[in-house]
Amino acid sequence: MRPLLLLCLVTLGCAPRYYCGPGTHAEGDWCVLDEAATPGDSAVDTGGGADTADSASDTADTMDTSDSGDPPEPARVVLNEYMTSNDTKAADENGEFDDFVELYNAGGEAADLSNASLTDDTENLGQYRFPAGQVLEPGAFLTVWCDGTPEQGDFHALFTLQSAGDRVLLLQDPDGAAEVLDQVEFTGMATEVSAARIPDGGVEWVITENVTPGAANAP
Repeated sequence: MRPLLLLCLVTLGCAPRYYCGPGTHAEGDWCVLDEAATPGDSAVDTGGGADTADSASDTADTMDTSDSGDPPEPARVVLNEYMTSNDTKAADENGEFDDFVELYNAGGEAADLSNASLTDDTENLGQYRFPAGQVLEPGAFLTVWCDGTPEQGDFHALFTLQSAGDRVLLLQDPDGAAEVLDQVEFTGMATEVSAARIPDGGVEWVITENVTPGAANAP
């Protein structure tokens, strides 16, 4: 299993503790692309981690290497969907309607998340840690419920998301190099909608009423 491909995209950035991944550089308190594109207009300021606008079919073609003999694309885990105010749209395993963040492996190899974390607090990079041995297969989704009740299970985070404005960071080795795998910052999120990459793993974020944690995104 190869290590995660570490990308820090967009015009968000990294606090001084962070390590800016390949193809990016520090600019003030943020990591930015060496040749950053201007993100489209939406309630979402940015979304990193996806370095191309490949369609879902293109990703599938990349993952299928049985005929070409080429090695698969390395694992590439991104923040793929999030919701900050959930009244009736998507329930967790306890039947509760909570904030959530969805991850997606847009690469061609499995990703080991054992030493990865999620946080909305730059002073506490290990706020949520994935279970030991947690693997995300190519093309697979993983939902973490941001409900402030970690006692409910392995995929429940201590923090919640603030609709008025917040950020989420996905990091590798939060106690060491703290490399940013992906990040997003947002403001003014409405109730009963999510922000989703469409297609999955792509560049564009779309605000949608079609909330799909753990499944493919759709407008």
